[in-house]
Amino acid sequence: MRRALASVILLLSCVSPSWGTSREVLPNGLRVLLVPSASTEVMAATMLLAIPVSADPPDKLGLRYLTHRLLLRGTTRETGEAMGERLAAVGGTVSVNCALDYLEITVRAPSDGLEVALDLLAQAVQSPAFLPEEVEREKTRAIAAARAARDDPFQCTYQALREELYGKEAYGRWALGEPECLRRLTREDVAAFYRRHYRPEAAVLAIAGGIEAVSAGGAVRLRFGAWRGPAERRATPARATGEPLASSQITARERPTARLHLMLGFPAPAVATQGYYAMQVIDSLLGGGSTARLPKALREQAGLAYEVSSFYPTLAGDSHFAIYAVVDEDALREAKQAILAQLTRLREEPVSAEELAHAKRYLLGVYALSRQESRRQAYSAAWHELLGCPPDFAALYQEKLNAVTAEEVQDTARTLIHHFILALTAPSV
Repeated sequence: MRRALASVILLLSCVSPSWGTSREVLPNGLRVLLVPSASTEVMAATMLLAIPVSADPPDKLGLRYLTHRLLLRGTTRETGEAMGERLAAVGGTVSVNCALDYLEITVRAPSDGLEVALDLLAQAVQSPAFLPEEVEREKTRAIAAARAARDDPFQCTYQALREELYGKEAYGRWALGEPECLRRLTREDVAAFYRRHYRPEAAVLAIAGGIEAVSAGGAVRLRFGAWRGPAERRATPARATGEPLASSQITARERPTARLHLMLGFPAPAVATQGYYAMQVIDSLLGGGSTARLPKALREQAGLAYEVSSFYPTLAGDSHFAIYAVVDEDALREAKQAILAQLTRLREEPVSAEELAHAKRYLLGVYALSRQESRRQAYSAAWHELLGCPPDFAALYQEKLNAVTAEEVQDTARTLIHHFILALTAPSV
């Protein structure tokens, strides 16, 4: 259930509330969001850059990932080690993330470490050194990470599903790239990618927690106001779309795993489009907690699955819905039929008022939990902005979710649940 809960938190993070949020667009195009809170003495600064996985050249898959990782390995002012020591001196931490739609860098620190945190972040995104020896070291780490992802049964199965849904472009790519492509990358490749894509108008900076808005805004303008991207205008990244499935398909791979991992999925609506809210309720009905339909049917009642969950990720383009299960090989047929039975039930039977209310309470409860940490508030505000959601989307989300009816759930199920991709990762012979 941990994976199911995490997917719901990610799903809801794009609708974080804006308690007193202030928004400013600097002359260079950088969007700045400040979310102060008097109830905490820590802060988080998250920068999201609209550099999607499709930005990688086809023969240099992983260049985006490698470039972003190198931001923390030294700048033209100081080494990566010195940066880390300076941040640690104020009790701070920094992390980077490489998602399908964006690149992320987040700095967390006690509130009195705000200026140190912003200084590190500003250096990392504006003046990375890309020292040759650091490039080679980070390449080795990146290749290891890309190989590890291919050996992870969940990641392998999910990748197979996305390739069938989207093809091998955009969302069908590995976010970490291809090991063979990574091996061929040079410092010149990294520097050229950075110059082309890292620009203020592609970025959102959100700071949340124990901050004072006026002083935080001044600190941001001081450190990021002079940031300039290349004169060449970057084309707006194409949003990946999943074509409707004309038929159901099965794809299988082998990996050194003890049990069979399966993922059954199909295209689903993008943010705030028709069926978006009903689809979230469907996700909650099927996989929202231990009492949801899938855990009850496959684990408690039939004893078919060691793990079962569902997820509906929020993406900039058309999304997808997926059910994930870990089963013994000889239980595959029965597990598949049990999953399809639950999907058929959604199409054919209206959900009861009690179960509908429970599914909504689960979603709103996870939503409330996701609002507690400064890190989550900063990330949510930035992702919300990057998606282009309306300013009142937080209130709109709760209103729309509460308004979803049993009829809408059934109509959405009838519209979306037809053909599917079944991706399998089986134990190696």
